[in-house]
Amino acid sequence: MRQLQVDIIAGVLPPDAKLKLRELTERYGIGASPMREALARLSALGLVRFRGQQGFRVAPVSRADLLDITRSRQIVEPEVLKLAIAAGGEDWEAEIVKAFHLFKRGLEQGLPTGREALDTFEARHHDLHRALVAACPLETLRDFCDDLYLRKERYRRLLFRYDFTAEEVIAEHAALVHVVLSRDAAAAASVLARHIGLTADILLNVLPEPHAGRSLAGRGLRRAIANGRR
Repeated sequence: MRQLQVDIIAGVLPPDAKLKLRELTERYGIGASPMREALARLSALGLVRFRGQQGFRVAPVSRADLLDITRSRQIVEPEVLKLAIAAGGEDWEAEIVKAFHLFKRGLEQGLPTGREALDTFEARHHDLHRALVAACPLETLRDFCDDLYLRKERYRRLLFRYDFTAEEVIAEHAALVHVVLSRDAAAAASVLARHIGLTADILLNVLPEPHAGRSLAGRGLRRAIANGRR
């Protein structure tokens, strides 16, 4: 179910929150069976966890999980990009240019402030990354890139602090688009892998190492966010 996924990614339902079926069906106005199906799907995506007698919970956040997602993206997405460069034609290039134009336009007024602006920024950022790999002929790999992107987006929304300017964000993505459109597959893959790692570098400074391997969640997470933004 789309709205439940959006609320988890946006942090409306915080990490490690218990997901009670009755409360969810009332909140989202759907029956128990489709809600169970939605929870099962989100569990497969890594956004929800099922723990025996404890039932469903929002997936916790941790340094290990963030690094796992980031490294997986760095392995998979550059390879998918290489396939897209090999297969893509003029229409693919045009969609990349269009997606970057919209992304850039949104940032020309500055970095997003407030939920609505952040939603627009994230949607356009996601559209740009989708456009880069859209020409890859392997749909399963494209879908996997999408799933990993959404898991990383949750970390950005929960923890992001802006240690950079809108101009720097535009320049970073302009460089990525330029090297992709140059059709240098090896260089493009390298730039994309580095680009994916930048977010993790920032977020790891905000997300401290949990004690005894436990995930950071609840009030501990909110304290980390507050400390990181001072």
